[in-house]
Amino acid sequence: MAKTSVEDALAVFKRGDMVIVADSSDRKNECDLVFPADHATTERMAFAIRQGSGIVYTVSDKERLEHFGLHPATQRNTDRFAVGAYVSTTFLPGSSTGLSAADRAATARALCNRSNAAESFSKPGHMFPVVASPGGVLERPGHTEAAYDLCRLAGRTPAACLTELVNDDGSMLRWESAVEFGKRHGILVITVDQLIEYRRSHPDFPNAPNPDGIPSIRGLDLPSLDGSGLKIAIVSARWNGVVCRSLEAGAREALASCNVRDITVEYVGGSYEIPAAAQVLLESGKFDGIVCIGCVIKGQSMHFEYVSEAVTQGIMRLNLDYKVPVIYGILSVLSEEQAKERSGVDGAGHNSGKEWGITCVESCLLKKRYRKASRL
Repeated sequence: MAKTSVEDALAVFKRGDMVIVADSSDRKNECDLVFPADHATTERMAFAIRQGSGIVYTVSDKERLEHFGLHPATQRNTDRFAVGAYVSTTFLPGSSTGLSAADRAATARALCNRSNAAESFSKPGHMFPVVASPGGVLERPGHTEAAYDLCRLAGRTPAACLTELVNDDGSMLRWESAVEFGKRHGILVITVDQLIEYRRSHPDFPNAPNPDGIPSIRGLDLPSLDGSGLKIAIVSARWNGVVCRSLEAGAREALASCNVRDITVEYVGGSYEIPAAAQVLLESGKFDGIVCIGCVIKGQSMHFEYVSEAVTQGIMRLNLDYKVPVIYGILSVLSEEQAKERSGVDGAGHNSGKEWGITCVESCLLKKRYRKASRL
């Protein structure tokens, strides 16, 4: 897998996946593994820890890091490459030691959520924030700025994770070895010089969107949660299948980003059948939460109103009767176009399934916290 195009790398980054970035041979001559912080999963973080130097950095802008109460690691920077290192940190809620892959991934995601309080971050900790130059690679041709620009150019939250790739003997991975590494693991490889040329040739998009103008979902800044150990079921309708499969994929992605691994999916004919199926799963006592996914399109008949009301009442009753979070994920729309836009079909609009997955984890964790408190 030889050096690829920036466009291909951006497509990968938009999906939340990893790329390898190499700087020039007359600079550090190193190759870094880079991935979006807002898509930092336990698996991605564990891979970065195993294949890298062991230190994982979180790259972002000065304003974002200082918003969380972080500050420069030193008042007198004597680093050869003037790396803008900030004090290390760990996101405290839900953290154990802060050093595990799950804890480090949670910290990376938490730095993408500006609603988190500065007091929620320890100083020091086990993730290492680094400030990127505002002008990106056009101002400083380093891995830090390359990671920052990849986020901005891909339309993601401007925060990335990176680590220096190393050989088994601990020496730094160079270009040829990085290409071989990319082949083995299916990871694209680009260079800082390529990003510089791309930025120069795209003057209408020099610094990407406003750092806080990139909504997670419909403008919501979704929380960073650790749902490790939760057992979640998804009940999905086969009717309007293209829409429902996209919503299901969005919910799965959101659950995975919260470290939920135990996911069961059951299918029913249409949205009307969802409450009854969800009740069967609830009566099994096996699940901490359920996400109900369906789509009802109005069309020209009264059937829309009947089904929508029945499903809404059914899911509401399940929440009250079983005291287990049952998330209402039924799209009620006027047209197929609206359904596609709200389910992210073919990349259109946003995917509401992600929102429902996060909501399910958040509701389950809320229940767990207060259940523990009641036992004290």
